[in-house]
Amino acid sequence: MRRLLRSAAVAAAVLISLSACTAPASGTPTPASTPRASAPADATPAPTPTPTGPASTVAVVGDSLSRGFNACAHYGDCPSVSWAGGRDPRIGSVATRLGALLDGPVTVHSFAKSGARVDDLRRQVASAVATDPDLITVLIGANDVCRATLDEMTPTADFSAAITSAMQQITLYAPDAVVLVASVPEVPALVTVAGGDPTARFLWSHAGGCATALADPESRTFDSTERRRAVSARIAEYDTVLAGACIAVARCVYDEGALNGYRFRLTELSALDRFHPSVTGLHGLAALEWQALSASTRSVPLFDRG
Repeated sequence: MRRLLRSAAVAAAVLISLSACTAPASGTPTPASTPRASAPADATPAPTPTPTGPASTVAVVGDSLSRGFNACAHYGDCPSVSWAGGRDPRIGSVATRLGALLDGPVTVHSFAKSGARVDDLRRQVASAVATDPDLITVLIGANDVCRATLDEMTPTADFSAAITSAMQQITLYAPDAVVLVASVPEVPALVTVAGGDPTARFLWSHAGGCATALADPESRTFDSTERRRAVSARIAEYDTVLAGACIAVARCVYDEGALNGYRFRLTELSALDRFHPSVTGLHGLAALEWQALSASTRSVPLFDRG
C-alpha cells in the first residue's frame, strides 16, 4: 500500500496550502480556559499497578496497513498507531488488548514493511519466528493488487505459494505461536466511499499508486467497471488462499473475511492520501481483528497461560 508515496506527499502539501487560503475566518471568540484547581502540596500520586499476568511477545508482519502509514500528522510510517502492535490508547491495538486481558507486559516486534508484497513475507516471517512469539499477526495482499495495470497484479498461484511457505515456516519454527490472519481489504470499495470527494480524486490522480482499483473513480464505463471487478475477483482469490492456508495450521485464526467486508467511511481514511486508514479507521480495524482472535477456540493457548 505504499504506492501512494512521494507524489501523495506533494499533493497533500498543495491541498494544505489551498485550504489555508480559502478556509473561512471564525467570528466566534475562543473562550478563556478555566484554570484547573491545583493539587494539594502533600498529594501523593496513586502508584501504577504492576502487571501480574504472563508476559507476551507479538510479532507483526505485512505491509503499510500494519505500520500506521499516513495515519499521523506527518507523512509516512507511524507504528505507534498500528492496529496490531501500536501503543497509542486511541487505537486499542491487538497487542494492547492482549496485555490488558492477561494483565501482563507485551513486547512488540514489527517486521511489516510499507510497500511490501507477498513475496516479502518469507523474509519477514523468518525474522518474526526468531523472537519466540506468542502471537503473529499477518496482513498482506493490498500491494499485490494495487498495480499500474491488471497484468502486473500478483498471480494467485504465486500468492498461494508464498503464503503456504510462510505458514510452513511458522509451523516449523514457532509451533506454539497463535497466528492471526486478516483478510485483504476490498480496495475497489474506496471508489464508492471516497470517489465523489474532490480531495480523494486529487490525491489518487497525483499519486497514481493503485490505478487498477482507483483510476478514473467517477467513470462507469464498461472498461472501468470490468477493471475494478477484476481487482475484486483477485482479492477474493487471495482471501480463499489465506483461509485455506490458515485452516491447515492448528493455532491459526482467520478473520473470516471481516476486514474485506468492512467499508471504511471517509472519516476513517487518512487525510494525507484518502487511502490508508486514519486513526479512527485503525481503531475500527483493531476491533475487527481482536474480535476474530478472541472469539476463536484456536486462540485458547494464547489466552490460557498461567
